[in-house]
Order: sequence, then structure tokens, then C-alpha cells
Amino acid sequence: MAPVIEMLVVLILIACVIVAFALIVTSSHLLRDSLFGRGTWKTTLVIAVLFGLLSIFGTYSGVDVLGAKINVRDLGPMIAGLIAGPFAGVGAGLIGGLHRLTLGGASAVPCSIATVLAGLFGGAIYLRCNRRFASVTVAVVFAVLMECFHMLLVLLLVRPFSVAVEIVAASAGPMIIANALGMAGFALVISGFLRKQQAERVPGEE
Repeated sequence: MAPVIEMLVVLILIACVIVAFALIVTSSHLLRDSLFGRGTWKTTLVIAVLFGLLSIFGTYSGVDVLGAKINVRDLGPMIAGLIAGPFAGVGAGLIGGLHRLTLGGASAVPCSIATVLAGLFGGAIYLRCNRRFASVTVAVVFAVLMECFHMLLVLLLVRPFSVAVEIVAASAGPMIIANALGMAGFALVISGFLRKQQAERVPGEE
């Protein structure tokens, strides 16, 4: 399969799975509570496990395109943190990160650390936004910056440095794009749902 076509297939697959997860979140009363700041330990645990599995999917869905490994492992923890807070985000990150660590490789440690921190940072944004989902713009910018930070961790921790540079040069662009697109798809669904809920509540309050 031609590299460009392969990349398109991967991105479409990623978008479909992320949108499916967004629909699950908005259709489940259990998970929906977190979107309105009413999450409990039960919702936190469910979201951590659900998006931890999404993180593992992100690892397995990765493919080599033009020498770069496209994956969305960090996306699950980022989303968990953004919709349910740091405990859910870190929980999902630990699931995805520990799984990545078992696979080994030169970048196993920095990639595993990045996955956990993705959930922690997403949770911090959730708290900063008064236990609400931030916005599409904030979510996508966060995804881009998180993947840039991921690449920085690779440069700092992988040795020899020449290997780190090769990894970053090959994977930075595709990973940033894939994670940003996946986050955009998720955030658009969630934001649309929240706008609809807000519009439905206003008439009843008047």
C-alpha cells in the first residue's frame, strides 16, 4: 500500500474509533456525569479503564509510514483527564504506559512516562476549567503541545542521542497530526453534546 494511502487509512481508523468513544461517553449516564462535574469514584474508575484500553489500542494501531511510527497512545489518557480529572487521566495513563513499557525498545521509558503525564496534564486542565470539559480549541492545542513534550522526553532520555534524534525526526510530524485529528474528532462530538444540553436546560429555567 502506498505510504500516503496507508496514512489516510490509519487516520480514518483513528477518527472513527475516537468518535465512537465520544458517542459512548455522551450516551452513558454514568460517564456523562463527569462532563458536568458530578463524577464519582465509580465513574472515575470506568473512564480510567475505558480510555486506558483506548491507549492500548493506540499502540497497536500504530503503523510505519515513511519511517515514522504513527500512534495515538497518549490520546486515551488525555481525553480521560479532560473529561473526568487527574485520577481518571493518570489511571488511563498507567494502563497504557505500563503496557507500552512491556513492549520494550529504545523509547519505551520516555513514551511510557509521556502517556502517564498526558493524563495528569489533561486532568489539570479539567480542574482549571472548574471540572468541565475545556473547549475544542483548548483540547486540540493541548494534544499538539503534549506530543511536542513527548518528543522532548525522547530527546532527553533516549541514548545514544543520535538514535533519539532519528526517532523524533521520523515520528514527530505524523504523531502530532494523528493525535490532533483524533482529539478534534472527540472534542467536536463532546462540545456539540454539551451545547445541546445547555440549550435544552435554558427554556426550563426561565
